[in-house]
Amino acid sequence: MDVAAPELVVTEFLMRSEVSKLLGVSPNTVTRWAREGRLPCQVTLGGHHRFDRELVGQLRKSLYRAGTRLD
Repeated sequence: MDVAAPELVVTEFLMRSEVSKLLGVSPNTVTRWAREGRLPCQVTLGGHHRFDRELVGQLRKSLYRAGTRLD
């Protein structure tokens, strides 16, 4: 009997400095958005925020379409 192993989904996380560069906002803004629940994140045991690369990319695209220029 062959049993297919479930696919392992690996999520790549970004630090707040990387997110701030991608979105063109300050690191403090990224932290504020995370605390307000506007930007989903994981919090490490040390209290640091980590952000899903794919979700940040989707947000970046939606901001770009909304007319906000991101460099």
